[in-house]
Amino acid sequence: MKIYYSILLGSLILFGCTTSETAQKENKSKQEDQEVAATVIKPMSFDQGAQTYIVSATEADTIFAPSGSTILFEPNSFVDADGNPIKGDVKVEWQEFHSIGDIIASGIPMKYDSAGVANDFESGGMFTIAASHKGKPAEVAPGKSVEVNLASLQDTPCYNFYELDEKTGNWDYKTTKNGKKVEEDAAQNESQASNDPGTIFEMDLNTHSFPDLADMEIIGWQSTKNLSSKERGWIKQYTTKVRLAKQNPDGTFDLEAKDEKASKTYTVRPYTEEQAMADSRANEKALDAAADELIAYQARVAAGKVIRSIEISGFGTYNWDVINKRENSLPLFAKFEYPKGVNPDLVTLRLISPEENFVVMYNSTEDKMFSFDPDKRNLLIGILPNNEIVSMSNSGFDAARGKSKNAEHTFKLEKTGLKLKSPKDIMKYMNQLI
Repeated sequence: MKIYYSILLGSLILFGCTTSETAQKENKSKQEDQEVAATVIKPMSFDQGAQTYIVSATEADTIFAPSGSTILFEPNSFVDADGNPIKGDVKVEWQEFHSIGDIIASGIPMKYDSAGVANDFESGGMFTIAASHKGKPAEVAPGKSVEVNLASLQDTPCYNFYELDEKTGNWDYKTTKNGKKVEEDAAQNESQASNDPGTIFEMDLNTHSFPDLADMEIIGWQSTKNLSSKERGWIKQYTTKVRLAKQNPDGTFDLEAKDEKASKTYTVRPYTEEQAMADSRANEKALDAAADELIAYQARVAAGKVIRSIEISGFGTYNWDVINKRENSLPLFAKFEYPKGVNPDLVTLRLISPEENFVVMYNSTEDKMFSFDPDKRNLLIGILPNNEIVSMSNSGFDAARGKSKNAEHTFKLEKTGLKLKSPKDIMKYMNQLI
């Protein structure tokens, strides 16, 4: 089913990163707003796979998404539809849209027109977030906000932030911010941090005065804190006299070390053969876990080049975007021709410009607002109700490249024999089809 929205966007906002003050003023200027028709439709008949998390309604909580994105909740962040505070667990549904495949499958509008010139969103990452408690919708409590740190694929730092009014279809400008590039060294060091249990000494000590140690297979002694290399070297020097001075109530011992110049006492515990074997197994698991964490971290770095942070006061659909006014745009009165047996009214039609991360939706029969950049690679893709696709490659645009502005042109799409099973398939087939 197709739903038609009227989207009002301020013209200055639409041309990239402006100052927040200028953009806000422009967003409020209704006289200069341009009305644009956009079709919102989810073209593929399968679940895109929103991720579900359980968080505490009363305590601070954080969601760590596989992409590297994080969502932070303050204590007492949720209320029900009547404004009553929620107790217990809350289910949060989270979904991100980064790739061209994600954007196409989402059905979120990415096109607008201003003063007769076609302009398109270049997405720096979109997301939807919703919450529920015991099967009923939950909302963000008044005075609370949710911090969203979105791991973006696009490394351009400055993007505008918009919220989709899901009742009217209007994109509402919120702010303009710079993202923060992922600090690889800091994150990697953090992932590799560990809690060292203390320095282990391999030395024989006289234990006859301590009956509790008689049956232990002691292979060394472990201090309760880490010692510097200088201290370790001093203790092991042959001129340093070392002995167990006393046993403490908690089962540890005071180890006394002294030479002619200094005397120090360290708290230690016996390190047994059984413990060494257990630690060896634990170390293997720790190394495996560290390797897994490193792989996961590298995946997050690869997925998210820039972290875009924002605080939102409500759940819904949000978009980080820059608006690219294509100076070299060629507007045409486009008509679309399909293979025999394809009903044009059932086709979801998209124009893809891979280099710009642009996805533009058009009417599937004819569109007077069609435009493309003749200097870029372009791909027309039509998705049928059974997820089969028809397309026209970049070479198919050659005849249109020679047209004058606003001329009529018919674009012919062909069967591909391909069928989509997920948004990833769009990315997989895109290079093949273009």
